[in-house]
Amino acid sequence: MKISSRVPYLLQPLLEWLIDNDLTPYLIVNTLFPEVIVPPGFAQPDGRIVFNISPGAVRNLSIGKDYVLFDGRFSGSSFEVCVPIGAVLALVSKETGDGMWFAENEYTPSEQQPSETTGTSSGGEDPLPGKKKKKPSFTIVK
Repeated sequence: MKISSRVPYLLQPLLEWLIDNDLTPYLIVNTLFPEVIVPPGFAQPDGRIVFNISPGAVRNLSIGKDYVLFDGRFSGSSFEVCVPIGAVLALVSKETGDGMWFAENEYTPSEQQPSETTGTSSGGEDPLPGKKKKKPSFTIVK
């Protein structure tokens, strides 16, 4: 059984709470996710972009089950932003950081996405023949 994402059900009340407490709501988005439409040149090098979605900053904000949509101004030009729910990383306060982070979707563009089952790149060749991949680990530095 596949259940729907909880993210759209949490965004609207969280947004209302932030606004009611005079906090600036920042929507953090993964621009590498498919179907994201954001103004070009504004994303950070890691693919993230942060939007102020307070009522004075955007128009026509709509939070649906599949997308967050709004109109904003970027460098003086109007732009319609379309964010699939899977691309939403967080909704947090600018001032305090209060809010909620959501599980990050592991999406990467297909030409860079490693195969989960074989440990090889999408091209079928092992990128490091003869070497095992190390799992990430933490090191305590004193």
